[in-house]
Amino acid sequence: MRMFEPTIPTLAVLGGKASGKTTAVEIIVKALTSRHLSVMTVKHVSQEGFTLDREGTDTWRHWKAGAKVVSTVSDSERAVMIKNGAQLDLNEFNSWAKGVNAIVFEGFSSRLLREQNVGKIICLKELAEKDTYLSNLKGEVIAFCSLNLRGEEVLKLGLDDRILAERVIQFARAWA
Repeated sequence: MRMFEPTIPTLAVLGGKASGKTTAVEIIVKALTSRHLSVMTVKHVSQEGFTLDREGTDTWRHWKAGAKVVSTVSDSERAVMIKNGAQLDLNEFNSWAKGVNAIVFEGFSSRLLREQNVGKIICLKELAEKDTYLSNLKGEVIAFCSLNLRGEEVLKLGLDDRILAERVIQFARAWA
């Protein structure tokens, strides 16, 4: 697996299921965009066989005919779907992030926890999880967060959002 070499400030919001990752991503995106930075988010879906496409749609028919990349375009959005699943190279996101100032990943714990050049926001359900993350970590931890814990250097989502936002802004500024 090739090392991820981000070209812009890149953050990873890591943690288990229902640990507050999406809430943290919302806080981070709002903080960055309030400073007039544009943001790309990337959400990992761990559900086996997950697809945005549905059987019977025109794009599904394109897959069935053998296309490896299918794009949809409307007046309000565009999407590119690539059928190569586990072969993901995180460096692909550098080219997809043209015109944005930061990338925020949600999930990808097994891939991004050990990436030196990615700032980590780690969401905890239990304080004991903190040591596990620290023992496998490379790079900077911007914050430990939780939906229900507070103290011991853990920010409570919904209560300490401004602190999290400031740390993210500092990380983005220092990255440049």
